[in-house]
Order: sequence, then structure tokens, then C-alpha cells
Amino acid sequence: MSSARLLVTALSMSSMAFGLFGFFEDPSAACESLVTSLGTEQTIVSHLDPRYIKSRTSYWNQKLNAHHPACVVYPNNAQEVSDILKTIKESGSRFAIKSRGHNTNDLFSSVEDGVLIDLSHMTGKSYDDTTTLATYEPGSSWGELYDFYQQHDRTVVGGRIHDVGTGLALGGGMSYLSPQYGMACDSFRELEVVLPSGEIVTASADENPDLFFGLRGGGGNAFGVVTKYTVQSRPIGTLYAGNLLYVTDHHEQILNATRDFILYNQDPKAAILMNYNVLSTPDLEFGLDQACVMFLVYDGEDPGDAYANFTAIPHLVNTMGKKTYHEVANLVIPKLAVISRANNVFRIGVHRADDNGYMVAFDRFYAWAQSHKLDYTYIHMDYNPVPRSLTDASKAQGGNAMEMPDGPWFWAEYTLTTPALISDKRYNEIQASFKEMVDGTPNAEGLPYFLNEAHVDQDALKTFSSYERLKAIKQKYDPDGFFSMKTGGWSFS
Repeated sequence: MSSARLLVTALSMSSMAFGLFGFFEDPSAACESLVTSLGTEQTIVSHLDPRYIKSRTSYWNQKLNAHHPACVVYPNNAQEVSDILKTIKESGSRFAIKSRGHNTNDLFSSVEDGVLIDLSHMTGKSYDDTTTLATYEPGSSWGELYDFYQQHDRTVVGGRIHDVGTGLALGGGMSYLSPQYGMACDSFRELEVVLPSGEIVTASADENPDLFFGLRGGGGNAFGVVTKYTVQSRPIGTLYAGNLLYVTDHHEQILNATRDFILYNQDPKAAILMNYNVLSTPDLEFGLDQACVMFLVYDGEDPGDAYANFTAIPHLVNTMGKKTYHEVANLVIPKLAVISRANNVFRIGVHRADDNGYMVAFDRFYAWAQSHKLDYTYIHMDYNPVPRSLTDASKAQGGNAMEMPDGPWFWAEYTLTTPALISDKRYNEIQASFKEMVDGTPNAEGLPYFLNEAHVDQDALKTFSSYERLKAIKQKYDPDGFFSMKTGGWSFS
């Protein structure tokens, strides 16, 4: 028996009295090596250790909590990520890379009987007031980054919800500031990347520009592990923002107001998100099972009449007012991404707003929700506008892997939350029916899917005009298929 295995076994036995480790474990060869090289503070092998449990069970899609990694390892820097990948590769183990675990796809940031690389210890961040560039590591949430940069009256373009992690930017990243500045990935200026080989490189417009292109919304960890982001920060001050809550059936008015905003709004400081919810409670012909939450965010103190079409619709609650960016990131309530953890699954569609696609998509969603009342606890549909100002801002910064056609158009995101105590057979049946509904909804030709909210079986990358280029980049930086074979993620096959 190796000394590492002896150490792991001894720790598992002796520390039971301290409540930190469990009964005998059988970690993989990779885990043994990582205990030796990084120690037991950074490599957790006991399935009863609170740190292991937290890493394993903090997914937004709680179905992923069923996986049991052989160990969880917490790197502190790029060199340790490099050493971990080399160890995993040598052992032949599977692995996963996790930031905050918001992606709902199985095995994208979770792993069964392999090594879970949890980046939560990597929380360094800084600001250069000479260049106005911001630098951060991948372990923070967006809200933590917003709070840090607020002291400089700056922010970064990132997720709309406080507790979502920075991995979102690698899939594009939609922000309330995107109509002004493009997607989150468009603000990348330089990335520190650990390649599948373990080599640590810089990706930017000048160094490894092909890799830089792929990481700007083209597949997340497919090309390597990003361990540091240098991005263009943006000025931030007081915003005028909040939610409108509509109950009962106002869907036609809300959809038309949303369509008109997508088509005709000319103020890039004005952003919206339409979030239409259907509950599993009966409709009773009064729309009592419906609630629409409009997220309205204006980067400034006076939105003028930008939201007049929405406030004119009868609503139950209006929280609009002056807010800090911290408060905006906590709409509707703080800890939303934590409180809403459940058996959640994303799917995506894409539509233009100058035809009836916006209404067809909603009608199919609503009909499915009404005919499957026992199959979900909660279901919602979001309309995410992509205005011309956003696509112009993206192109002005070199563009991204989506090669976004000129706006306006919008992404329709579907979220299904299934009951916790149903059988696997019933779960699979519900998911198949939900997939059929989404897949049967016509999408606009020539527009890319949104990776952040796409299901793995939708082959989102194949909707990118850059797909063949991305395949070549993948082959160059993962030539032996280490990441392709040993961790989950978007397929290039």
C-alpha cells in the first residue's frame, strides 16, 4: 500500500472523532497523488467532510447533487490547477471544473467517481485606475465582484444575479449593461489559461488570438481552465431599476410591450428581462396560475418613458426606484440563485421580433404548461432582448465566438423545475415531453443559441457560424482529446 493511501486511510479513520472525515474511502489514484502534493486541506477525500458536501451539493440543478466525486480539490492559483490537471491526466481519471455550479447540464461541472476541481478558493481581484482594467479570478460570484469594484465607481459586465459564478462569461454572459457594452465575454482583454496539457498561457488579441476567440463565448472550459480574467471595467453610479409584478392573465399586453421594446427602444441604457411564470396550481379560467415579473434596469437616474408601455399594464407590485448596482443584482430578492435551487433544467430558443415568433413560442410554452400540471412545480419563460446596440458594441470590441448578427432579436429561455420525489422513469418522460415542445417551436434562421441557457442535447455550438473554426481551435489546444474524453461540456464531434 502506498504512503499516500496509508495517509488517506488513516485520516479517514482517525478524524471521525473530530467530525471531519468519514469511514474508509477508496479514492482514485489521482486523489492519492493530490493528497500527497497538496495536502488534506486542499484535497478532500471523505464524503462526510462538510467541505466535500458543500461542493457536491451546491448546484442550481439539484439533480447534479446525486454525483459523488472521488475527491474534491481546491487550487489556489494557476500553477496548482496545472499540477492537478497533469495528475488527473496521468491517472486517467475523469474530472469536472466548478465555479458556482449554475449550469444545469449533467457533468458540465459535476463528476461521478472522479476529481472535482472547485475553484472557490481563487477569489483574487484588483483594479488599475490608470488603465481602468479590472482583473479577477474565477472563484467569486458576480455580486462579490460588483461590490468590490463599486468602491472605484466601476463595475464589470457580468451576470444579472448576485450569486451566479464567473464561468457564465465563457458562455457569453448577458448583463443589464449589455445593451451598452456587449456580452460579458466582449469585455475580455486578457485571459490566463491552463491548457489541457497543463501549460499556462496568456490568451488575448495579441497572444494566442485563436484561443482568445474560442473563449469569448465559444464553449466554456472546452479549451482549458481560465484562472484569471482581465476585462474592461465600466463606470457605474445610481440606477433606476426594479420589478413589476403582474398576476392573472395579461400575457398578450406584456408580450406586445416586450416585442415593441425589442424593436423600437433606442436607448442603450435601458434593459429589460421578461420572466413569465406558470405555477402548478389550477388556472380556474382566471389566470390564477400565472405571474409575470418584469426586470427593468436603467443605467442612470431618469429612464424617461422607456418603460411606459410596461407600467401602463395593470400590475400588483412596482419596486422601481433609485438603486445601487448591488441592489440591482439582488432583484427580486437576495440569494435568489441559492433559494431557487431545485431540479432545474434550461432550454433555449432564438427568435426575431418582427414576425409572430414571439407569440408562437409563448403559446406553445403556455399550452404545454397547462397540459402538464402534475409534471412540474414551477416553469418559466424568459425573453432576453439582443438590441442592435449590443451587437454593435460586440463588434466594436472584436466580436465573439457567436459572431452575433445585427440586432434586434431575442433569446427565449425555458426553465423547467420538476418535483423532487418522482421516479427516474417519470423524470425522463417529463424531460422528453418538454424537449419535444421546445424543439418543435420554430427558431429564426441564422441566429445563434445562447450557451448559458442551452441544454446539452440542443448542440448549441452548431448554430454558430464559427463552428468549424471552433472545432479547429479545440483540436489545436486539446489534441489528444483529454478534455473531450474526461470531462463534460459542449461537443465538437
